[in-house]
Amino acid sequence: MRSIEITASSPAGREHLLRVPLEHLQNHPMNANRMGEAILTKLTNNIMKEGHYPPLIVRPHPQLSREYQLLDGQHRKEALKRCGHVDALCYVWPCDDATALTLLASLNRLQGEDEPSRRADLLAELTHLITPADLAQLLPEDATSLSETLAASILDEDSLLADFTASSNQLQANGPRHLSFTLPPDDEVDVEKAVNAALAALELKGADRRGRALGLIARYYLEGQANG
Repeated sequence: MRSIEITASSPAGREHLLRVPLEHLQNHPMNANRMGEAILTKLTNNIMKEGHYPPLIVRPHPQLSREYQLLDGQHRKEALKRCGHVDALCYVWPCDDATALTLLASLNRLQGEDEPSRRADLLAELTHLITPADLAQLLPEDATSLSETLAASILDEDSLLADFTASSNQLQANGPRHLSFTLPPDDEVDVEKAVNAALAALELKGADRRGRALGLIARYYLEGQANG
């Protein structure tokens, strides 16, 4: 089966689109990108359902005549085989070995990251068109992850903010306080002696033990005053 040109003209050394028989697409031996079977199955399901896919990126094979070397798309090639396709739409990118290796290292790894809230909104919108069970067969998420992401899209933001505010207020009300005051040198000596004595007697532990010791000394004094 011969290659089918897509563009009207494709001068040698220029990028162009081309339909290439799958049997003439050779994987690059240095491609380190691997896809698990579960994700490959979902990729196959997507191509089978939609009938469309991003063009594979190839270069004319440096050693084999009439063959092409894959720079990006070896998993799409396998998915197309599973779908029963005999050729693939390819973007031919003539380049030398150094450029090919650079493309392998970048095209197969460069990707953005979904913003979780926007991903949740997107999936929620999709469920109006496709059932969650069918989505789980097409998307990278499994059924459990999909359910969790969809749940995030229906959170009551006002209720969530109220809960966060209440927790913050409780922490502020019950959290430790920072007190600052000045002492003349003689009083400082007495305070240090009293705090150290309380620490030793009560065996207080923790980062705030000196403050707790001072609080206990103050409480002891006030109780003494109250009892006459």
